[in-house]
Amino acid sequence: MSKIIEAFLANEQSVRRVIARYCPRTEDIDELTQETFLKCFAAELRSEVRDPKGLLLHAAKNVALGEIRKKRHKTTDYLEDSQDLGVLVDEAQISPEVQLDGRRKLVALTRALSVLPPDDQRMLLMRKVDKLKFKQIARRMDVSVNTVQRRIAAALLKCGVFLREQGYDPMEFGAVRSHRGQSKTPRVAAIGSHGGEREEGDGHG
Repeated sequence: MSKIIEAFLANEQSVRRVIARYCPRTEDIDELTQETFLKCFAAELRSEVRDPKGLLLHAAKNVALGEIRKKRHKTTDYLEDSQDLGVLVDEAQISPEVQLDGRRKLVALTRALSVLPPDDQRMLLMRKVDKLKFKQIARRMDVSVNTVQRRIAAALLKCGVFLREQGYDPMEFGAVRSHRGQSKTPRVAAIGSHGGEREEGDGHG
C-alpha cells in the first residue's frame, strides 16, 4: 500500500486538527483534508516520500493557510462568522457520522485512483492537483497532447464508474483547488461526469 495512504489512515485526526486551527468550519475541514491527501498522494507518485506523516501535516498547514489567503478579501465576514460558536470545531465536536463519511469517501477516491495504470494516475493528478495544461503534461510524459487528452478522459470515466459502483455520485468529490486557492468546477474532477475536458486555446477537448 502507498505510504501516504497508510500514513493518512493512521493520522487523519492529526491532519484535521492542523486544518481546524486555521479553518474551523466543518465543511472547510472536510474539503481541505481531501485536498491535503490528494496533494501528498500526487507528490508520492513523483518521488519517494521518506516522512509521509510529516509531509501530510506540513501540507495540511499550507493548504489551510492558502484557504485563509483566498478568503482574505472577505476578512470581515469570515471573522464575524468565526465568532459564532456554531461554526467553531475541534476534534471532539466533529460528529462520528461526519468522520466516517469523510473517511469512506477518501477510501473510495483512493481506490478509484488505484484502479488506473500508474501513468494515467500521474496524468490525472498533474491535471487536477498541479493544474498543468495538456501541453505541459505531454512534455513531462513524453507523449502527444492528444494522447494525454484521451488518457485523462478515459481515466475520469473509469474513476466515475468505480465511484458510482461504490454508491457515490462523482460530483460529491468536487474540484481540487488551484495553487492560487481558486476553486475550479468540478472538484477532484467532476470525476467521470463527461468524456473529456476542454482547455482554453487547445481547440478541442
